[in-house]
Amino acid sequence: MESNINKKHSSQEIAKIVDDGIKKNGIRKILTQPGNLPYNEVKKIQSEFCRFIGYCILFRSTINAEKYMALKEKKEQINFIKSEIINRLGILPSEVNERKNEVKEYALNNFKRYGFVFHACNSKSIDKKMKFGLNGNNDNEEHQKELLEIEAIYIKYDPNNLYSPLGFASSDIKEKKNGWFFDGWPLNATGYANSPQWFSYFCGKSYIYFDDIPEERRNGYANKDFKTSLEAVAYLIKSRGMSKEDGIKIFKFFYKFWNEYKDTTPCLMFIPVKEVGLNSESELERYLTKEGMSSLFEDIVLGKVNSLNNYCCKQNVDPDKLAYVDLSPILPKKIINRTKRLVKEDFER
Repeated sequence: MESNINKKHSSQEIAKIVDDGIKKNGIRKILTQPGNLPYNEVKKIQSEFCRFIGYCILFRSTINAEKYMALKEKKEQINFIKSEIINRLGILPSEVNERKNEVKEYALNNFKRYGFVFHACNSKSIDKKMKFGLNGNNDNEEHQKELLEIEAIYIKYDPNNLYSPLGFASSDIKEKKNGWFFDGWPLNATGYANSPQWFSYFCGKSYIYFDDIPEERRNGYANKDFKTSLEAVAYLIKSRGMSKEDGIKIFKFFYKFWNEYKDTTPCLMFIPVKEVGLNSESELERYLTKEGMSSLFEDIVLGKVNSLNNYCCKQNVDPDKLAYVDLSPILPKKIINRTKRLVKEDFER
């Protein structure tokens, strides 16, 4: 009989389970994002990835995961999860009613109480985190100064814009959010997997600053496509009417960090819930009600260990508590259509 409390399982074990799972043909086919899909279809595949992650966390294995991933309706998925818990606990059909609390405890313990939260990062960043752990000192003062200087140039030409071309990086510095960020839902983390997010935004992903660029020309950094990324940066300089001096500063910034991140791969890191102080006993009590139980199983299907999004954490986490999965096998290159102009105007470089 399998224990209903798997707190002994580490991040390393979960990462290996997920990594092995996405190598299975049936699962990988469901989770892989083709390069020619519109964004709304990509979101559906990302949701399937989250569902898979939720299953791995709950059961600490991928046994029968392919059967589960083949199910399309939420009710079927929830029923399958409950049936799988019953089987793993060795509960006979005649015992289900009297032992339903064990089913609830299994789900609550494995997924919420001893679950995992997520941190998106690139492989270069991973090297540092696996050596020094997660803390608030990964970016030095010189780097922060560089980011703020670039933002200042954009503000000079667009003073009324409340958004930064570097995403949240500059505002986090100004607000002294010098912790590291995690999500309780892998759906959010996968969106930042091509990190650092600020450089992806800078290379064309920002929908505020690159408003004229076709969608398929926004993915230069994700594709590690130098020409597409450079075109986006050049567009931003020209469209804002920047001086030659400021344009040179922008290009130097681009070249420096392109060389730093051009060979990285997107990764998803796992951190035990207990390491960040989430899902306290008082928070978990709400899942003990009938309504709470329904919410619990819906969260498992969503892969949502906690509803916090982009949470800045000040706690340090040691390297031995961390593990990661390389997402590059299921995040292939986007198709870039070069028959379309970069912008509505006649702009080529």
